[in-house]
Amino acid sequence: MTVPMTRRAAVLALAAMAPWPIRARDSEAARPATEEPAALDRPTRFDVSTVTGSLKETVKSGQVLLWRAKNDPSQHCFQITDISIGFLRSETGGDVKLTFSGNVSSVGYLALEDVKLNVVVRSKGGASLHSWSVAVPVKCGDKNRPLTPLTGDVPRDIAATVFNSVNAVEVLEQGEPTAPGVKVRRCDS
Repeated sequence: MTVPMTRRAAVLALAAMAPWPIRARDSEAARPATEEPAALDRPTRFDVSTVTGSLKETVKSGQVLLWRAKNDPSQHCFQITDISIGFLRSETGGDVKLTFSGNVSSVGYLALEDVKLNVVVRSKGGASLHSWSVAVPVKCGDKNRPLTPLTGDVPRDIAATVFNSVNAVEVLEQGEPTAPGVKVRRCDS
């Protein structure tokens, strides 16, 4: 008699636990996962200064890259602050490495894909010398999170010209101005 009772108890215990995952899935399905487009408020320009003979970097003066909801421009989604872009020339002068760093903060939104930016290197007259693409992840818990510095190489055939002629750097969102923007989703509180 104890064997049938144990089997019944096991079956009842399993049956009692089965509705929990089903209810959780039902409530998740009922909650709308709305995606919204966000766009960079405006491109940002940085002046470049020489630090040493082989290092140049952007001058920090409080520049912020800020994304706003396209449907409600008063709603901030996320931002990148404390931005630094560096140019490091090798001792032989043939190679130039670029670095991009900064701090990322979510202001209530998650970017569903990495945020793609163009870094445009400009001469004193404003001509574009080189363009570099970077991708920055934005997560809900980001609160002034330092980015791992992103690095890239300037092609060898233009490296010396870029390093010697760089005067400013412009950072703008990758894509056309009429593009839908970055897809974001509101973070759960």
